[in-house]
Parts: sequence; C-alpha cells; structure tokens
Amino acid sequence: MSLRKPSFILAVFIASLFQVSLSAANCSAESGKNRVALIELYTSEGCSSCPPADKWLSSLSKQGFGADKLLPLSLHVDYWNYIGWRDPYSAAEYTQRQRKIGQRNRLRSIYTPQLVFNGRDYRAWRRQNVKLLLDEVNAWPAAAKLALNWKTSSDNKLSTSVSSELLTDSASSPTLFVALYENNLVSNVTAGENDGRSLHHDYVVRKMFAVPFSGKKKLTKQINFPLQEDWDKANLGLAVFVQQRRDGNVLQALSAPLDCKS
Repeated sequence: MSLRKPSFILAVFIASLFQVSLSAANCSAESGKNRVALIELYTSEGCSSCPPADKWLSSLSKQGFGADKLLPLSLHVDYWNYIGWRDPYSAAEYTQRQRKIGQRNRLRSIYTPQLVFNGRDYRAWRRQNVKLLLDEVNAWPAAAKLALNWKTSSDNKLSTSVSSELLTDSASSPTLFVALYENNLVSNVTAGENDGRSLHHDYVVRKMFAVPFSGKKKLTKQINFPLQEDWDKANLGLAVFVQQRRDGNVLQALSAPLDCKS
C-alpha cells in the first residue's frame, strides 16, 4: 500500500472544489429606473396566419429593442391542436391567460395571432411603428423595482430568487410573473394548416409562475424550474414582470439570458 503525500491530497481537494464551482453559475440582474414594455404573442403552429407574427416578434431585437426597452414573450395556445397538429410548445394555461386578456379588453372572442402590448390588444402591429409606443413607455419612470438572482447547475437544476418592490401605491394588488423562455426553436410541421413548413420561434415561454402581492409592497419568492433534457440551456432566458390585475398595466419588466457569461 502506498501513502500519498499531504500536498497531493490538498491539491485534489482544491481541484474538486474548483470543479464544483464550475458546475454552477451564480447570476443576477436588476431593473432600471425607466419602464420596460411587455409584448405578448399568442400563437400556434396549427394556425396558418401565425408565422408572420412569429417572424415579427423575432425581428424586434434586430431592430435595436433590447432588454432595456422591451420584454417579448411568445405563448403558444392549445385550441388549434385538434386540427391534426399538436403544437409541442402549447399549454392550456396560456390559453387561459389569453382568455383573461380578452375579457379585460372586452373582446368577443380570442384569436391567433394576437399581439398584446402592456396588457392591451394590439392589432396595429402590422402597420404601426412599434418604436413610437416603446418610446412613450420607456420614458415613464418604473413603478416597480425588480431583482433577479439565479443559479444553474450541470444536473439540470435551476433555482431563482426574485425580489420586487412597488414604488407607487396601487389601486389593485398586482401580480409578479416569472417565466422561463427559449429562443431559436425550429419545428418541421407535418400536419394541419402549416403542413410541410419549417417554423422558427423565439421567446417561447416554457414555464410561467404567478405570485400575487396580496396587499404587500415588497415580495421575495424562491422558484425552482425543472429543466427538461430537450431544452437548450444556451438559448434559455428568464423574464420577470409586475402587472396590474384589473387593467393589465405593466409596472416594470426584466429579462436576461440564463447563461450570464454569454
């Protein structure tokens, strides 16, 4: 039996600590003084008129609308799944969220593609310069402060800590939303209205959690996201926003890529 020198054991111990530190990244982000706008796209791969809206949403970052100005999210609804193609990104909860938006905006029915700007039905996205709306919202002072901390590990675990503080009195208690989204998704559709098409998506919501303020002005929440094997960590991002329940007004929004080193 051979004995290893203490210096060798110490080196192995230090190396093991270094490996642990590499397996997890501690990241953080904070919101700014001015308001960030929220644009939601309600879409479906079973809808033949949706791809242009998907493309429009993806183009916003290329137009210079970064995270300091805009939080875009794509929510895939499930009510098109019956026609032969099941949208792999669809969820009933996103359909339910769209129904609530429809009720708030007094719409006769929900539809796709639907763009929603800060809680309001936005049908002018095809013809209106969205920069005009963003300039107006971005000039407003933030009505809430957001701080986000997260830690990813090599064993597909993501833990997040979200803190929010309301900076103005609110007539109705708002809700804090935390979402995990993914970019650069591609689907080869083999049935339904988009049969034979290759569809590209960005900002696709994978998971979303809602946390009501319940009359408080400060809120801190720990949320753990289960990361699935088919999700590409390099294309994942986190989004946080505070929204009024009655009128859908967004008090502040914050987003950041999951990999804070990129």
